[in-house]
Amino acid sequence: MDLLGGYDSSNSEGDEPKLKPDVKAIARPADRRFLQAAPSVSAITAGRGLNQGSTATSLTVYGGGASSGTTGTGSTQKSNQGALVLMNNPTKSSLYAPVYGPLVDPNASNNKQGHGNHETNVAFEEATFQEQRNKFQRTGRAAAPDAEGSEVVRTTLGYSKHRLQEFAKVDEQRRKRQRPSNDKKEPLVHGSDDEVEHGIWAPPTTEERWAADNSLSDIARGGVESLAPEQLAEREYLKERDRQLGKQEEEKESESAVDRLVERKMAHLLPPKLASDDQIMEATTQFHAKQEFDYKGQSWMAPPAGLANIANSEEDLDMDHHKCFVPKKCVHRFQAGSKGVHRIRLFPKTGHLVLSAGLDGVCKVWSIPQKQLMRSYSGHSAAVRDVQFNHTGSRFVSASFDRYLRLWNTESGEVLQTLTNRKVPYVVKFFPLDDNLFVVGCSDNKIVTYDCTTGEITQEYNHHLAPVNAIVFSEDKGMKMITSSDDKKLLVWEWDTPVPIKYISDPSMHSIPCLTMHPSQQYFCGQSLDNHIAVFQASNRFALQRKKKFSGHLVAGYACEMDISPDGQFLVSGDGNGKLCFWDWKRTRMMQKYRAHDKGPAICVAWHPLDPSVVFSCGWDGVIKMWE
Repeated sequence: MDLLGGYDSSNSEGDEPKLKPDVKAIARPADRRFLQAAPSVSAITAGRGLNQGSTATSLTVYGGGASSGTTGTGSTQKSNQGALVLMNNPTKSSLYAPVYGPLVDPNASNNKQGHGNHETNVAFEEATFQEQRNKFQRTGRAAAPDAEGSEVVRTTLGYSKHRLQEFAKVDEQRRKRQRPSNDKKEPLVHGSDDEVEHGIWAPPTTEERWAADNSLSDIARGGVESLAPEQLAEREYLKERDRQLGKQEEEKESESAVDRLVERKMAHLLPPKLASDDQIMEATTQFHAKQEFDYKGQSWMAPPAGLANIANSEEDLDMDHHKCFVPKKCVHRFQAGSKGVHRIRLFPKTGHLVLSAGLDGVCKVWSIPQKQLMRSYSGHSAAVRDVQFNHTGSRFVSASFDRYLRLWNTESGEVLQTLTNRKVPYVVKFFPLDDNLFVVGCSDNKIVTYDCTTGEITQEYNHHLAPVNAIVFSEDKGMKMITSSDDKKLLVWEWDTPVPIKYISDPSMHSIPCLTMHPSQQYFCGQSLDNHIAVFQASNRFALQRKKKFSGHLVAGYACEMDISPDGQFLVSGDGNGKLCFWDWKRTRMMQKYRAHDKGPAICVAWHPLDPSVVFSCGWDGVIKMWE
């Protein structure tokens, strides 16, 4: 009734009543929550008042008063039952139309579940894509992503002038790096499978076949008979010369290969190798005393009065009643030079002369009674490593780091022989039974025997694995030779037999750079680089005497020579700090220690063969000291 009351019954045009609008309803704001979606058709069809028998959809509104309805054509008509019926016939397209409202839901989240800009129906290979991409950046061309196999070419559109210049520069560099294609070479050999023609031998190469096809014989050139005798002799001379030169080159190459193999571990410590055309330093000598002969006609080398019989005797001195003592002080100093003295040797038997080997390459002979320099011998361009008198003192050998050996006449200073095997000589010893033979320990791990008369190498001993440092001769009148090396081994040899008869090696042994024989010929001593002196038996087993050990000095890194008193009671040695040490042989107890040399080690000592308490020492300070 309230709904029907809103319509006016009066109508100027007909009896149809007008719908009176509700002012409050018009003023009430619209509810915009229902503007985002279309009305649900299912909800309308399920509503109350739907006429099931008609094709039209009707909505009946019940109320008081008159009512009107809508026909199937959309018209509104009155209802006598007091209800307003709204009729509508929607189409299929409107029923299945999308929901009215915005396409993007403002309340939905912005996070997407999948990746965008990816086409999912394409087979993609990462390696091929990167290859074509790099090719395009490098060359400006790449395969197009289509099935026709076309090519994509870079254009100049969109690139700056500077960028185009960079592209051109890269293309030019790429063309320079391209190597020309090698033509197919002719095989080196022809008919390699033809065993009938070549047998088991390899077929000739291309060069050999060309030389055989294009060479002309002597007869084709006119024949050997057409040559003059002088021409034939010249041809023979040239052939022989070429053969000798080739032979020398082969020997030189093989020798160089051996040198590189042997000295590769110490090449930085050795002087440069000698070439075949190197010129040796010219030898000179100078006499520094007033006169070479006295009023009696005796040479300056003659021993003092009373010692001539000892010098001329062939028997060894009887040292049973020759008791020695430890010296107490330095009584004289010989200034040998500024570069130091490496070795000193006393004149055999009498000891009235001292021979020194200097680091300046000069050997000098000093007179002990006169306390002066007698003669100097200059013949080496490098430091002298070792010197050694022969058994009479008339000659001596000097071994230098310039890889040369020189045999000198002691009295006149004349050079009798100049020898070399292009290796650095480390130690020199004369054979006890023959003054014409001496052995040399070299840097190529060999011991070689030289003959002074011919200058040739007569024997080689090659069993050490490192440079040879020391050599001594033992029992049987020197028929056994003991050598030491940097390989921490001692080898015992029979004379002139290049096979060792005894190996002395122990895991606890260190390198022994110096050896000294005891006067009794029953023991020999070795200066071990672990700061002690080891004693070995000099016969039979050559065993190490572990209970006899001399220590208390520092020699690590230095080849300090030691010596034993003529009666065998005392042992003397220098050390790396320049000190002079004396030990009791029987008790192995240190008797005395002196400060002997500055600026380096006391590298060598020598006990006088006749004076019981006279000892000589030398060092790298260039001073030879006499202790008594």
